[in-house]
Amino acid sequence: MRLKVTYENLARTLSVRVGIGLIALGFALILACIIGALQFSSFEIAGHSGLRSLAGVAVFGCMMAALGSFE
Repeated sequence: MRLKVTYENLARTLSVRVGIGLIALGFALILACIIGALQFSSFEIAGHSGLRSLAGVAVFGCMMAALGSFE
């Protein structure tokens, strides 16, 4: 599978795609915790709740995608 360059720069394209992937990963992990397949406590980092850590992954994905698509 070949990566089709959406922007003129490969780094920007990867940034957007990785960002969207992180958003999807965060959403999938939160859903898995809600339905009971995983536990939020397994994602606790440095005293922060698991939900906050998983939300941080999604927010980081949003920032990567936004910075990659910035004109």
